[in-house]
Amino acid sequence: MFGFFAVQVATHLPVKAEIWIGDKLSARFQGRSDEILQQHLDKLLSALADDSPLHAYPFRIYLNDSDKVNAFALPGGRIVVFQGLLNAVQSENELDMVLTHELGHFAHRDHLQAMGRSLLVVIGSWLLPGDRSSDIVPWIAGKLERKYSQKQEASADRWGLDLLNRRYGHVGGATDFFKRLAGKNKSHFAYFLATHPHPQARLHSLNNLIRQKGYAVRETIPFEKRQVEEEAE
Repeated sequence: MFGFFAVQVATHLPVKAEIWIGDKLSARFQGRSDEILQQHLDKLLSALADDSPLHAYPFRIYLNDSDKVNAFALPGGRIVVFQGLLNAVQSENELDMVLTHELGHFAHRDHLQAMGRSLLVVIGSWLLPGDRSSDIVPWIAGKLERKYSQKQEASADRWGLDLLNRRYGHVGGATDFFKRLAGKNKSHFAYFLATHPHPQARLHSLNNLIRQKGYAVRETIPFEKRQVEEEAE
């Protein structure tokens, strides 16, 4: 019963409160702004439907130097992308599929639900006078890179695929990243495999969705990794 209540609170939490939580948590995750990545994200946001609730968020994207192959959502509109993921993608379309997937988690507020019962404590801190978050933030920060449920991941993939099609007019590149990950045993892929469903399962689901929706699959745009590296220098 308490868990159900926590999910309901997460689902209906005001965006203003979510942004406050994100501000408190952002310092726990090192990263820097990157103009190229922000441009990618802004173009995806411009493809959102006019009535999308995501327009209420001040979205920003940050690059972390870690070689982990991953990206994740922080409350309030922040997305953290690891350098290892940028090294793994080969097209803009692949990168944007990862970003639309993360936006899907925002649309469904999965990142808040992942915090579960801890969120109620954070909200209590937000409602109290003064700043009582110093002891709470370390407690919940570790929950944000956790594994989502298979249902949440599949829903974020479906949502992301639809936005990718709105952005490009086709879904070329949507499965390429997962094709290369499938069967990989290199250590730097282990983190991604530990926090997400196996790439083979995602490939199967995405290919089924593409067929069901009749989406076109066209040529992708190469991703110039060196541009991001130069931006960081």
